[in-house]
Amino acid sequence: MKRPDKLRINQIPWHPVIIALFPVLTLLAYNVAEIKLSEGTRSLIGAFCLGVTLLVISRLIIKDWYKAAAVASLALILFSSYGHFYNYLEPISLAGLAVGRHRVLVPVYMALFGLGIWWITRSMVDIKVLTRALNVVSITALIIPVLQISIYAVREASAEIVEPSTGTQQLSYSESKSPPDIYYIILDGYSRDDVLKNFYGYDNRSFLDELSASGFYVARCSQSNYSQTQLSLSSALNLNYLSELGQGFTEDRTDRVGMPGLIKHSAVRQLLEDLGYTMVAFETGYYWTQVEDAGVYISSKSSVTNLLDITGGLNGFESLLIKTSAGLILADGATILPRFMRADLDHPQEIHRQRVLFTLDQLGKLANMPGPKFVFAHIVSPHRPFVFGPQGESVDHEKEPIIGYRDQVAYLNSRMVPILQKIITDSATPPIIIIQGDHGGVDTSGKDRLAILNVYYLPDGGDQQLHENITPVNTFRLIFNYYFGGQYDLLEDASYSSAYKTPFALTPIPNSRPGCP
Repeated sequence: MKRPDKLRINQIPWHPVIIALFPVLTLLAYNVAEIKLSEGTRSLIGAFCLGVTLLVISRLIIKDWYKAAAVASLALILFSSYGHFYNYLEPISLAGLAVGRHRVLVPVYMALFGLGIWWITRSMVDIKVLTRALNVVSITALIIPVLQISIYAVREASAEIVEPSTGTQQLSYSESKSPPDIYYIILDGYSRDDVLKNFYGYDNRSFLDELSASGFYVARCSQSNYSQTQLSLSSALNLNYLSELGQGFTEDRTDRVGMPGLIKHSAVRQLLEDLGYTMVAFETGYYWTQVEDAGVYISSKSSVTNLLDITGGLNGFESLLIKTSAGLILADGATILPRFMRADLDHPQEIHRQRVLFTLDQLGKLANMPGPKFVFAHIVSPHRPFVFGPQGESVDHEKEPIIGYRDQVAYLNSRMVPILQKIITDSATPPIIIIQGDHGGVDTSGKDRLAILNVYYLPDGGDQQLHENITPVNTFRLIFNYYFGGQYDLLEDASYSSAYKTPFALTPIPNSRPGCP
């Protein structure tokens, strides 16, 4: 009787484990500028275990290490590619048949897997040669995302934080007065009232009227300087346009190295800390706006969970990984799953929802914290995911973005007015409050994408310095000049749009609201 092949050290079939790791590392590399790498920790551990487990199970069934490895690799390739093909084919129909449906793709994939097993087990091809080839190809392929992640991490860690070209000025505040607390509240993706009405069918007059009655100045013609969050915040917090910040943000550049540093260690933060201010920052879910080294960092997560995110349900990266693999079948079938599994699949949305609620709850309690303080609150709403109904109820409107966005604006409005009034009432010294959208609604484009909510509470006559088309790049220039003796020239209020993949290839967008400069 022929004995099964023994596994030789120099011909170990590593490729199933490497192929299991490949989609995780590739997705991490693609999103390296958007997430903390630690969000992929569990996925990498799980992928490694999956590769080893499939290899061992296949070996027990097939009795040959090399053929077992080939079968395991085939299973992993089919599993990891399923979501990509599904999403690509979903809008396609052939002869009236919708191709991108589970009822079509699942049988096709099962047939491919069956044919693959038959070919591997029956083929006369030298399986050991195939194993060596698969080892080399898989390792080579893995090098690419590993290099991308490593290069980005090194460049980000060594990125120089350059002060604005205007120079850091020496600011001061009258010793006879208590310096005002400064609240910089970013409502992510909050559109200007005319866009809300024309694009989303939402009348925002009552909210703006309430703010005006509370002493706020509404810049009715305002636009953001850039159409993307990282660009907009980097510019606003450093009092200048990106081209002047010394980071080499040229139009041919596609990475965003240096931007997290510009946001976390901005000129605004440095200037105010030099004046004795304490920075207060919130957990946001986006590492590049989470200023974890702020004087006070407020998070709804424990330090251990925040460090590795090992416990709890699925994080955002894991949810994305599922949707690009055959796990999409499980996600789409969640309504028929047991409740404990549905809750886990919904975890990223629920975590986001609780994070927003937590930030709103805490924001109204900060006035009594010993000051002076600079509060930076990046609230990722009304930006998707759409998880709030107009009364704050839990909903899922991802397939109805207009309704979902409109409802989140309504809920935010209902929360922000009492929060702002409480901040003003509880503050011993009248505070400075800025409420801005970093860009317009996420489903808008062109000029609508640049039209933002931009509202100011500037006590003691500061509002008289404002103009109706002021953009965020001039926000702190004006505040520093009026309250802290700065000598900053106000810049031209300009707005630029760009595509996500080419963030610095900028197209000027003029203000097109009737009656605006």
